[in-house]
Amino acid sequence: MSDTEDRDDRDFDVLEDDQNTSDAPSTDKDDDFDYLKEIEAIEAQERELEEQRQKKKAELDKLRAEHAKEEHKRSVQRKHEMKERKKEAEWLGEPFDDDVETVPVQKKKSKKGIAAIVIIILIAIGAGSGYAYKMQMDKKTVADFEQKVASFQSEKLDGRDFGTHQSYFTDFMKECQDAIDAGDLKQITELNKQWSEVENTYTTVANGKTSLDAFVSGMDQALSTYSITDTYKKNYETLKKDAEKAQKDCDYEKVSDFQKQLDALATNLKADNMKAIQNLKNDISSTDLDKDYVSSDDQKKLDAYSKKVDQYTKEEDYAQAINTLNSWKKEVASIKKSIEQQKAEEQARAESEAAAKRAAESRAAESRAAESRAAESKAAEKKKNQTSETKNNSNSNNNNSSSNGSSSGYVLPNSSSSYLSAADVKNLSSYQLMIARNEIYARHGRKFNDSELQAYFNSKSWYKGTVNPEDFSTSVFNDYEIQNIELIQSYE
Repeated sequence: MSDTEDRDDRDFDVLEDDQNTSDAPSTDKDDDFDYLKEIEAIEAQERELEEQRQKKKAELDKLRAEHAKEEHKRSVQRKHEMKERKKEAEWLGEPFDDDVETVPVQKKKSKKGIAAIVIIILIAIGAGSGYAYKMQMDKKTVADFEQKVASFQSEKLDGRDFGTHQSYFTDFMKECQDAIDAGDLKQITELNKQWSEVENTYTTVANGKTSLDAFVSGMDQALSTYSITDTYKKNYETLKKDAEKAQKDCDYEKVSDFQKQLDALATNLKADNMKAIQNLKNDISSTDLDKDYVSSDDQKKLDAYSKKVDQYTKEEDYAQAINTLNSWKKEVASIKKSIEQQKAEEQARAESEAAAKRAAESRAAESRAAESRAAESKAAEKKKNQTSETKNNSNSNNNNSSSNGSSSGYVLPNSSSSYLSAADVKNLSSYQLMIARNEIYARHGRKFNDSELQAYFNSKSWYKGTVNPEDFSTSVFNDYEIQNIELIQSYE
């Protein structure tokens, strides 16, 4: 082998070693992967590759220049050798065979070596670029998947509890993170295939959870228009506890059954509330209020209650209707109590006035009885003395009355059968007038509370006391008696 061929081989080995050394891909991994930083790293790598290409090209140009210089030197040397050999052949008288193929063969072989070197360098550069591109795309795939996982975690899973479904999402997120940490493209591809199933499961669970949350938060509002009695309160509390447990477990499939139970409870409450409203109305209407004692302000209050109850019932706000009816019922009871108290006070005043009147009458009767006794005593004394002076002082009517009274036991015997005149009564004493007035009552059998007056009439033969004072009625008087009583009272 020639020196030229040896140098070409060495040059090829050097270039190949340099290419292998410079184009070897870096195996370092960035654990804290950042998309933008990685792009910058890839671009830096591309710049480095371009610098290597320029460097290799400069080296190749230098080698070419050196090779050309060497070829020129060898060519000059060959020409010199040929010239010497030709001189030698001419001197010896031998034929000269010009070795013209030596240089072209060497030149052709040199060009092939250079072309191989260039091809190898280009292949190395292409392989390096392809590897860099593949590395870039792989890292981009990991970065996109990591961003996809992070978005799903932060936007849909963080801060939310999906009960029994929680482990499904937690396990899947862990598989995704493990694949990202390992840079396992095959596992990432498989997980991407499962992604639509996870999204659908999430949508189903999230919608069901939302529906169950809305049901639980709206339970109180759904029954807010009803008056919940103790009978239904226990059932409602049990339903609410079951719904809250299902909410905690994210057991959204039960929401339909819960809604049916709530609707049934509302239906039963409505029927009971309507019945309670009617019963309260009946209680109020059955309370008898004396309209004469109901004030205009009280009547306005009662009318306002009635309008409110009708309005709430029309709006199906049964709780407010029942509350208003209870207030209405209390107001009616209060008014009734006030009326009864007012009537009792009036009755007490009437009884007090009647008692005062009876006491006054009793005192007047006692006074009249005293006067009567004094008059009787005086009359007896006068009768006993039988003085003519008393007989002369009496007018004719008085004489007639006295004679008739003494003969019949009456002060005014004709008071029940004829109208008396002023002349008949004007000369009578107050005691005689009192006796004359009560004679009209006594003729009809009336008894007297005044013991002295009762004793006076008991002494008369014509008196028959059969009617108690409280049972006596003035309807038994005739027109003579009524007018005569008034006449006597005017003189009393």
